[in-house]
Amino acid sequence: MDRRNVTALNGLVHEGLFNSHTGLLIDVACDANRHAVVEPYTQFDPMQLTEDPATCTGCRALLDGAQGAPRHPADVARECAAAVLADADNRGYPPTLDDEGLRLAFVRLAPDAGDLRALFERLARGVYDPQNSYRTEPLYALIREYLVDTLTERALEVPDGTPEVMVWYVRYTGGELQAPVGVGDRLTYDGLASGHWDTGTVTAVEDSGVLVDFHNGLPPRRYQRHEVCRWFAFKRDRAPHITS
Repeated sequence: MDRRNVTALNGLVHEGLFNSHTGLLIDVACDANRHAVVEPYTQFDPMQLTEDPATCTGCRALLDGAQGAPRHPADVARECAAAVLADADNRGYPPTLDDEGLRLAFVRLAPDAGDLRALFERLARGVYDPQNSYRTEPLYALIREYLVDTLTERALEVPDGTPEVMVWYVRYTGGELQAPVGVGDRLTYDGLASGHWDTGTVTAVEDSGVLVDFHNGLPPRRYQRHEVCRWFAFKRDRAPHITS
């Protein structure tokens, strides 16, 4: 996640929090929310980026670590994202990145969250407070962004010595990049012509080819390294990091 200063609609300078791959504004550091900088249903104007220091008192208090100021929301979101990712890894699945998937993750995490329990219970709205919509919680967007950043880092990592095979990786919050293929990756078959977008798990990456075990009951199939980018539309995610 990028953190750059932006000029708000009223002329104040806030610290903005941005998608590091698309440059889109996610939120601002203080509790003013992103609509202090952009009108609802409009795109962020890059001309609002500025090198000027923050003049918003809320953002400045967070940046200066003023006594009594809350923790910076980006730091809190990073910690929450790490907890969600660890939970997903221990369950053997990649984290679910939609609102409901995140909410359910916090339902699971809240009882044993220690100092974060109160925050996780608020993030788990709909179970703990059915009258409130969890979609109004601004931290969701920041947590999701940190999760996506971490998954992107994983997507770009393969063990040393793995023969190079590249496919497209599409980030959940926007942005595409070429990523190497490694054992444990899930690849989605390009079904543009057939209509079948089957998913398979890579079980071997060798000079002789890439072995993919499909999830539809068909026998594993080996592809020449240069064929992978032609037969597969994109890489879904890295294998979970099992820690227990």
